[in-house]
Amino acid sequence: ADISRVTSTGMRHATGEGRSVLHTLPVGYRIDGVKGIRDPRGMVAREFGVDLNVVTADATVSRNLMLVVERCHLNVEALVASPYAAGLAVLTDDEADLGAAVVEMGAGSTTIATYAGGRFVHASGFAVGGHHITMDLARGLSACIADAERIKTLYGTVLTGGSDARELMSVPTAGDNDQDVPQIVSRATIANIVRHRAEEIFEMVRDRLKDSPFAAEPKGRVVLSGGASQLTGMPELATQILGRPVRIGRPLGFGRLPAEAKTASFAVPAGLLVYPQYAHLEHVEPRHTRHVRTGTDGYFGKVGRWLREGF
Repeated sequence: ADISRVTSTGMRHATGEGRSVLHTLPVGYRIDGVKGIRDPRGMVAREFGVDLNVVTADATVSRNLMLVVERCHLNVEALVASPYAAGLAVLTDDEADLGAAVVEMGAGSTTIATYAGGRFVHASGFAVGGHHITMDLARGLSACIADAERIKTLYGTVLTGGSDARELMSVPTAGDNDQDVPQIVSRATIANIVRHRAEEIFEMVRDRLKDSPFAAEPKGRVVLSGGASQLTGMPELATQILGRPVRIGRPLGFGRLPAEAKTASFAVPAGLLVYPQYAHLEHVEPRHTRHVRTGTDGYFGKVGRWLREGF
C-alpha cells in the first residue's frame, strides 16, 4: 500500500495538463535517504520515496491513435512507447545492466529509450525520420516521392567511395509527361543527400542523449532499430557522431520468426510480443475509461502471468 501510494503521488506530480501516461516505471526506491533500493517490501523506514520514469504523450494524439485502431474493429488493451518496445526486443541483459540507448529510427520520427541498471530510465524523441530522407531525395533529384523511396531503399547509403562519382544511374523526372527526358545522377549525389539528413538526425540524437541519464555512461552502447537504420553505413556514421559503440538491433530470442521479420524494421512489433511479460512491472492507476487496461487484472497481466508460470 505504501508503494502504491507514493508511486501514485509521483505519477500525478509528473503528469502535465493535456498529457496521458504511457508508462510509470519505478527505477529505484529511497529509504531514509538511502537510494538504490530495488525492493523495499518488508523494510521499516521513517521516510520513503521513489524514483520514477513517467513516460507521457499528448492526450489528444493518444486518443486519435486509439480511435484509428478501434475503427478497424480491434480493442486497444494498452499503449506502449515505441523505443521501449524496441528495447525489449533488441537489447541483451548485459547491455541493459551496463547502460545502453535504443534509437528507434521510424519514418516520421526518431525516438530514444535509455537503460541503466537493467531499467528503462528515460525516453525522448523528435519528429525527423526516414521519410525526411525520402523527401530530400525527391527534392534534390526532382523525382516523384515513390521513385525517391525506391532509390533510398535500393541505393541509399551514407558512405561514398571513389567509384560512386563515376557510377551513373537514370532517374525519372517528376510529372506525368512521358516525354520528359530522365536525368542522369551519380551514386555519390544520392549518398550526399542521404548523408546530410542522417548527420542531422544523429546530431539531434547526440543532443538528446546529453540531456539524459545516459550522459553519465560515456562508454554505453547505442543500438539502432527501425527501417531507416538499415541504410548502408548508418552504424559507422552514428559511431563517428555519437562517439560511442553502435550496432544494429535485431529481434533476439524469437525461435519461430520468419526471416523477413528478423530485421531492425520489426524491432517494435517484436517488442510488443514481449511486452506482456513486463507489464506487471508498471504502476497502473484505476481507469475510468474502458479503453486501456494494463497491470495484473488486464489481458496483459494475465498473459504475463501465464508466460512467467509456464516458462
